Amino acid sequence: MALRSNHLWRIAVDEQPHSGLPTDFASVQVGMALGLPTVDALVADGTNVGPVKYCLTHHQLVVPVEADAVHRWRAAHSACVPAAQSRGCGAAGYSGCTSLWVTRPESDDAAVTPADALHEALSLTRARLRTAPGSHYPHRQGARCA
Repeated sequence: MALRSNHLWRIAVDEQPHSGLPTDFASVQVGMALGLPTVDALVADGTNVGPVKYCLTHHQLVVPVEADAVHRWRAAHSACVPAAQSRGCGAAGYSGCTSLWVTRPESDDAAVTPADALHEALSLTRARLRTAPGSHYPHRQGARCA
């Protein structure tokens, strides 16, 4: 599996949340096929992206966002859960994650990724992937990424 990005990242091989995260946060869980290009697009647009957890076992991303996003998140391609439920990547039927945290070198001030920006970027990336020629992305109505 390739974890490609057009931007520099710091890697922490640790399953514990990044020390800069607030105690009350939510996490958006999304598959890597959709999540990786989305996070890269946010960085390219200049959005302050906070730490991101990569679950290498289940090919999932966990992106911390502000806590109130749980109550307003409505996206078929991802899930938003409270911090207490975000220890793993949310992959059902599996036990244990092999994960690592990545942060942007200049993101010391960005504790979490803005939920609204992430939601919009996920939707745009998903639409782009669904219409890409030769894409192996699910094209069925109602197909889920995460």
